[in-house]
Amino acid sequence: MALPSAAVNHYRDQQDIAAAAVGDVSDLWATMGENFDLSWTTIGGDVFAAVVQAQGLAAASGVQYVPDVLDEQGIDASSVARVNPARFQGGTRDGRPAETLLHGAVYKAKQEMLAGVGTQAALATAGAWLNEVVLDVVRDADRQAVGAAMTTTPTAQGWVRMLNPPSCKFCITLAGKFYRWNQGFQSHPECDCRHVPSQEAIAGDITVDPYAYFHGLPTAEQDRLFGKADAQALRDGADIYRVVNTRSRGLSDDALKSSGARRGWQSRRWDSPSKMTVDDVYQAAGGNRSRAVRLLEENGFITGDQVAGGNLIGNQGGGLFGDFSAGALGRGGVNRGATRAYRQAVASGVRDPLEPATQTAAERRLHSAVLRKRAADRGSNPFAANSQRNPLTPEIRALVEADFQRQLKRALDEKNNVGERGQLATLGRLLGVL
Repeated sequence: MALPSAAVNHYRDQQDIAAAAVGDVSDLWATMGENFDLSWTTIGGDVFAAVVQAQGLAAASGVQYVPDVLDEQGIDASSVARVNPARFQGGTRDGRPAETLLHGAVYKAKQEMLAGVGTQAALATAGAWLNEVVLDVVRDADRQAVGAAMTTTPTAQGWVRMLNPPSCKFCITLAGKFYRWNQGFQSHPECDCRHVPSQEAIAGDITVDPYAYFHGLPTAEQDRLFGKADAQALRDGADIYRVVNTRSRGLSDDALKSSGARRGWQSRRWDSPSKMTVDDVYQAAGGNRSRAVRLLEENGFITGDQVAGGNLIGNQGGGLFGDFSAGALGRGGVNRGATRAYRQAVASGVRDPLEPATQTAAERRLHSAVLRKRAADRGSNPFAANSQRNPLTPEIRALVEADFQRQLKRALDEKNNVGERGQLATLGRLLGVL
């Protein structure tokens, strides 16, 4: 489906809010004199007030954006609670007071002076830095508010990353994938990407299709963003996710190719390219494009058609197990039986919900809570190998009961939100607690 107009309107609204905040802060910064500390005592409060006001406007817009974009997609936007936009004012993404971060512009100017730069040049550099900080904290207020609004809207199952060009290669790679509502929004300083709440990955638009965005760039810009070898691999049909992740995580370096230790084991386990890097491929191809394409296929860089979201499904569902995939399962562990159960589930597409090796983390928590509750009901200490030596105490019984009730409530909440077919609801029925 096409990108909802509510997403475009929200982005423009956020741009206006952020631009106004930057304008106000820039005007205040322009009054800075040679005594940086003294000048900041004059304007610092007004700078903070301008940013807090912008954060409040951005958050309020973000809260309203969620029902608007869901309504446009024909999705019920009823929420279970009201999000307070004021809670997103005055802070940063890492929890620091925004006032502390904004004050960093003074230290930035001092650093420039220590490096031998003149007063006006130092203030100009620090002012540019301050403007980026203002943009970041205002954007973050919006993103956090959108995330909170999605959390309180049960039908908002997840979101798609919307690009706002120009974008870096990492943001391009993350675009077009469907993320669950509780998966954090990854962003870097100066990142201008946004959420598009939905129930399915939206395709067919340049703002969410990484391949459409890449192929729409001039060749020189493709090479600049991805590097010449990786950009050529993408032009030759390679998987953008495999290429970028392999390069950024070093999954094809010499240690991974030959190591029998943990890194080598992970490479083999996750089928990461372990024979040749993209650079190796083009060097070996010697200018022969057909040979280069064949080597890209043999080394796992071409995985099929270039589709948004990729061909190698990880944690975002839609894979072998319906609403979740192998990447959402437990690691299988070092126990041979557990590993065998995990591999059989991956190979067959059928898993035993009562097998811990193939349970999600939430399922494992519920299962463990039920088993501990049963042990306590029998009078055994579920945390001790020998209950005679370490008997069940009232404190331990209360702890077990509280955890059981907490996990049971989560299962009931899921049942009420998504119905009987939910993972926790299914497990609860099998365990006899729902």
